[in-house]
Amino acid sequence: MSNFEKLLAATEDEFRSEIEQNPLIEVVAGGQMKREHYISYLRETYHMVRHTSRMLSLAGARLGDDYRELRDWFFEQVQEENNHDLFCIKDLTNLGENAEEVLAVPPKPGSWGLVAQNYYMATYGSPLGILGVASLTEGLGADLGKSMADLLKSEYGLEKNQISFIKSHAGFDARHIEDVKRAVNELLVKESDLDEVVHGRRMTIHYYGRMFRDVLASA
Repeated sequence: MSNFEKLLAATEDEFRSEIEQNPLIEVVAGGQMKREHYISYLRETYHMVRHTSRMLSLAGARLGDDYRELRDWFFEQVQEENNHDLFCIKDLTNLGENAEEVLAVPPKPGSWGLVAQNYYMATYGSPLGILGVASLTEGLGADLGKSMADLLKSEYGLEKNQISFIKSHAGFDARHIEDVKRAVNELLVKESDLDEVVHGRRMTIHYYGRMFRDVLASA
């Protein structure tokens, strides 16, 4: 069993209960999503992804020469993830919303927790945990992005330029999750490193599940 397979197996129960069985997923798939839900999703996602490139930069800078290849990996991801928050702004604007007003609302507990834990791992805790974060975020985009984009168009009548974040990440993340798998399988150094990755993924599942519930409560 590869490191990445061990990572998924170790967090299987949490992923099922917090993500697969999350009530927001059921609401969207069941055709019951309201406009406020989608606007809230874009807002909470914006609050989260606008920090990604800075967080990755900080994390990579803390890795010593023993982790040289992994450090390079982090810095490569900085460019890949930069400015993705602009997709959320574009989608809100094309929905006819005042993006500045929408995004002035502070992040809810789920997205706040995601940002806080990522900066903690990047600056004080173990940067390796961020691989666990990426395994969840990139995996969701790769697995759900295209189907959710198609659903938002067919079931809810949203236009292509109103779902650019989700649609674009279906393609981005399919490639990025392969990058994450390689990093987890090949670039860890010590046996205990995988424990840090597992913990990062487990906590990200928890906060992501909370973010979905925050979105559901917004309407």
